[in-house]
Amino acid sequence: MNLNAEKHHKLKDLVNLVNQSEISSIKSIVSGVIKIINDPDSTIWDLKEIIEVDPPLTAKVLMQANSAYYAPPKRIGEIKQAVIWIGFDALKELALSQKVFGIFNGNGSFKDYSIASLWKHSVAAALLAKMIYRREFRERGANAYVAGLLHDIGIIVESQFLQNEFKHVLSKAKQEKKNLSEAEQEVFGFNHAHIGMAIAQNWNLPQELIDAIGYHDKPLEADQTFSKLALTLYVAEYCCKNNSIGYSDVPFPDDAIFQGCLTALNVEPHALDLIVASVTSELAKMEGQGLV
Repeated sequence: MNLNAEKHHKLKDLVNLVNQSEISSIKSIVSGVIKIINDPDSTIWDLKEIIEVDPPLTAKVLMQANSAYYAPPKRIGEIKQAVIWIGFDALKELALSQKVFGIFNGNGSFKDYSIASLWKHSVAAALLAKMIYRREFRERGANAYVAGLLHDIGIIVESQFLQNEFKHVLSKAKQEKKNLSEAEQEVFGFNHAHIGMAIAQNWNLPQELIDAIGYHDKPLEADQTFSKLALTLYVAEYCCKNNSIGYSDVPFPDDAIFQGCLTALNVEPHALDLIVASVTSELAKMEGQGLV
């Protein structure tokens, strides 16, 4: 992250504001779920404990577990019942998405942006990244799902703490036909990926997630040790844009970067078509149940 001392100071101030705001409420569940994801010895009881320590989250998870989307044969009244019915991995994702959704609030819509369309984009990116990992790499893709949900957290921060400047950024990007990060760079001296990376570092998230969030718009610049997730996230965002799924902060994606990502990941374009079709179908079901 090539920023001068003044910009680093502004980022630090923003992170401090975040840590005193409602946004920081997701820190414990995110950290807890990530710990479970990366611990092969974790059990359903670990997940149950993380969820139940947060009564509002418990209520939301149980409400969704009882929805027509999961269609339980009888009412689910406890988290352990939810695990049995919808599965360990699905419950982790449900708990995480329900908690993260709580920070997606702000001042309605402006230009092509709205908080609802950003949430839809984030969920789609999470599903796409996870499915690329599972189908193409034969890996679980749990960290990919987390990265998809959180990669644009910097935009949430801008919309809440830099409201007037953020509207100017959106106007500038629209009028001058620029990607959001370019307009942000000109107005703030940094972009939403820098903000997200600073938050991820402050929260001590795994380096793979820090790099994915920080380099999701420029994945070919990421450290090769942790670049796989950043590359996958760019591919997911590219697919979202090409299929008009939610708000796109990259209305002018770079085809060369996209092809470079596919080459680095050894993923064929036709494989993506099948993945996009699956995710589009899944999103339609989720929308029908009010999950997106």
